Amino acid sequence: MVGPAQMVVKQIRQGETSFPLNLAQMVIYYHEGGCNGTMLPNLYIPELKIIGPLTIKPFGVMVALSILLGYWLAGKRAKRTGLDMQVFADCLFWALAGGFIGAHFFWAVFYNPQLIRDNPLVLLKIWEGISSFGGFFGGSLGVYFFFKRKNVDAVRYFEAISFGFVPAWAVARLGCTIVFDHPGRATDFVLGMADRTGVVRHNLGFYEMLWTVVIAAVLYGLKNYRPFEGFHIALVFFMYAPVRVFLDSLRVDDRTWMGYTPGQYFSVFLLALGVWLTIRGLKDARGQRSEIGDQ
Repeated sequence: MVGPAQMVVKQIRQGETSFPLNLAQMVIYYHEGGCNGTMLPNLYIPELKIIGPLTIKPFGVMVALSILLGYWLAGKRAKRTGLDMQVFADCLFWALAGGFIGAHFFWAVFYNPQLIRDNPLVLLKIWEGISSFGGFFGGSLGVYFFFKRKNVDAVRYFEAISFGFVPAWAVARLGCTIVFDHPGRATDFVLGMADRTGVVRHNLGFYEMLWTVVIAAVLYGLKNYRPFEGFHIALVFFMYAPVRVFLDSLRVDDRTWMGYTPGQYFSVFLLALGVWLTIRGLKDARGQRSEIGDQ
């Protein structure tokens, strides 16, 4: 005899019910005893159709919100630390232009080189794919060259930007969580999340969002502590990079180079950059203290 629960599961599997995707996944998963009831449901939000081909994509909305939030918070920090607000405002264009170009370039070169071999023009189609690290490095390079052209202290401005970038990164990773574009291995971990096929996996975008919230809390908790120039940037790099290396080890079907993902290599670079900023900053701080002592 088939009970009510078995009947619902059968209807879901045969597509004979109007259950939302998220609820359907949960019904099937809990019915089969997965994770002893500890998994999280899929958070997928479908595109909202406007008129004809025009749609609103949840991921795009989260990226737009992250840019607005990041710019606002970084601007507040820049003003508080006495930076030139016109220079700060003008750097936005270079951050966005460099970020979008870099995001696509890294996606094509480091994650999908076969696409370039098939059609080199894919490099020009910046709307076809993005890499978060590419966006970070591309935006940073664009802003760095802008600051050098303006002959201002780039490290001071980047420190202010970090107070906007980190919370913005968390919001952007919420977008990644929703679209589940960074799936990890199947798991029975308490924070495992059902993908759109009902398989419970590590949602690495979700994990990174949670950790970025922690980084933001520490960063703002130490906003008045600055033992050397570049401290807050180094702090973010030291907290983010090792965790990203670990999270990338949980990925599936990700491009690797000699056994490691591009994200892991870039994370090691961030660690090295953090070490360089720390050594440079401490050296400059000691020099300033010596000069004060000699006066």
